[in-house]
Amino acid sequence: MALLRLIEAIAPLGVTPIVAWPRRDETVRRLTPRGVRVVGFRVPRWRHGLSLCLFPLFLARLRAVLAGERIDLVHVNNYRSVPFGHLVSVRAGVPCVATVREQVSPDRVRQYRLQRPDALIAVSDAVARNLADGGVPAGRVTTVRSGVALGRVVDAAERRGLRERFGIAADDPVIGIVAHVLPHKGFDDLVEALALIARQVPAVRCLVIGEAPRRGYLRHLLELAERHAVRERLILAGPQENIPRFLGGMDLFVLPSHTEGLPLTVLEAMAAGRPVVGTTVGGIPEAVRDGVTGLLVPPQDPGRLAEAVITLLKDPVLATSMGDAGRTRAREVFSLETEARLTHAVYDHVVGARRLPGPDGSGEAGS
Repeated sequence: MALLRLIEAIAPLGVTPIVAWPRRDETVRRLTPRGVRVVGFRVPRWRHGLSLCLFPLFLARLRAVLAGERIDLVHVNNYRSVPFGHLVSVRAGVPCVATVREQVSPDRVRQYRLQRPDALIAVSDAVARNLADGGVPAGRVTTVRSGVALGRVVDAAERRGLRERFGIAADDPVIGIVAHVLPHKGFDDLVEALALIARQVPAVRCLVIGEAPRRGYLRHLLELAERHAVRERLILAGPQENIPRFLGGMDLFVLPSHTEGLPLTVLEAMAAGRPVVGTTVGGIPEAVRDGVTGLLVPPQDPGRLAEAVITLLKDPVLATSMGDAGRTRAREVFSLETEARLTHAVYDHVVGARRLPGPDGSGEAGS
């Protein structure tokens, strides 16, 4: 999880976080044992009718938490919470930083008031361009790409055991995806591509790691797989802990998304030494070097997706070479240490700007 990893990586730089999070969210269970102070809230949703009733209570409780603390800034981890987070920062008299992890339209930039924070962190240059298109001044946006831990390479015995768990033979070619089962992740394209791949690689299997939050869409996807006669090849493993272990059981990683910011799962696949087949959307081309660490194809093109997967499945030497190159790139470009250092630099900048004397000598430089 991106927030947890950043908290752990930035702590040695002198940052002490207090995390405000939905009280029943799984994240709370992960943060608390690590000594992170977590304050559970029922967080309102922006521009939602019920939020008008909940917002005063939410704001009062959050202000009460901050009142006894020496807070230097508020960092909003989700652009949808920017209107609330920015208001809290104003009331507390501290700057606001927000991370934008998704591609956002100009309308959403305005709807969620993304021009207001003192600084925005974009996880890719593609996201930074979206923010500029929505009217956010360039000087307020910094690209800080997500980081991942390199981790160990899964050994042959572990790989074999993982495959046995899902009834996959040791020599069956396995493509995999780690993502919520949702339309914009390109699952329809993946199913159609799987049917094409199976014609040339008859033993192929597709391992899907991730939650299916929309039951109607899951039913549609399974019906589509039945129509294309690939239902038995599609292995739905659900959400899992220890994603690197599951990546080690795959021969290659596929992400046929229609839109992305900078998908952490692509970086995890590279860190695990898996070649990546992805689409040319959002920040994916900033992570995957086409022809070097994987292959890139246009979105919503099952034919091109199938061709790229077949190329790598039929050339294990090429696949291994790309996986090794991806692991090197993950270590050199997408480290947690780099993400923490650049995020800390943004913190220093906005806090320092607030402390500089303004034109009237008030000690506030403004945003």
